Amino acid sequence: MEKALMKKDDEVCYNTRKSRLYNRTRRGLLSHVRKGVYVPSYLTDKFMIACNAVDNGCLVYHSALEYYALHTQSFNWLYVHSATPFRTFEHLNETYIYKPVNYLIDPLIDLADEDYPIRVTSLSQTVIDCIRHIDLAGGLEELMNALDWIGLGQLDEAVMIQCLDAASSKSVYQRAGYLLSLYQEQLGLSDAFFGHCKERIGNNVSYLTPDENCDTYDKKWKICVPQIK
Repeated sequence: MEKALMKKDDEVCYNTRKSRLYNRTRRGLLSHVRKGVYVPSYLTDKFMIACNAVDNGCLVYHSALEYYALHTQSFNWLYVHSATPFRTFEHLNETYIYKPVNYLIDPLIDLADEDYPIRVTSLSQTVIDCIRHIDLAGGLEELMNALDWIGLGQLDEAVMIQCLDAASSKSVYQRAGYLLSLYQEQLGLSDAFFGHCKERIGNNVSYLTPDENCDTYDKKWKICVPQIK
């Protein structure tokens, strides 16, 4: 009998909450984002929605580049890491897509609105993640434009090495070594950083982008690359 009463009480509470959500939504106080998730109607910032409509959401890949204003292309979708996988959902003409990363090293937390903080991979991790998955960065040209806009001292070599070692991929060391060496002076990266990458590239030939686009071989990094203007 006691269990039956508890079950009935739970059902009443659930129905009460459901009724309140419905009423607040009907009155325009809340917006329904996805199943079981509502936000105040005034909340329209796509970055805040991305990070707070899922479990510990964090902007990654091109969405992180966009947060840092290092993008030339604007998409109507966002890549979001979450502690819990979620189905793609749409809200206010934006599409939110689950794209996890294997590690999060000191993400930036923007507390401009403490109720709805924005979490984003650090600039240093974003660069390595985008080098690892150039397609998720919006393509090679988009990534190189981003690198071209990053200033002296903005990247943390120690964090980048942590990310590279966490990825533990010879081809990523090759891609990172090659691409970042094009901007070494501008970014202020040390020879020691590139030495770390060089020691871990192995003997296999890698490709910067899909092989059919790569027609130039870089002997130092043992990588085939497209002609870069």
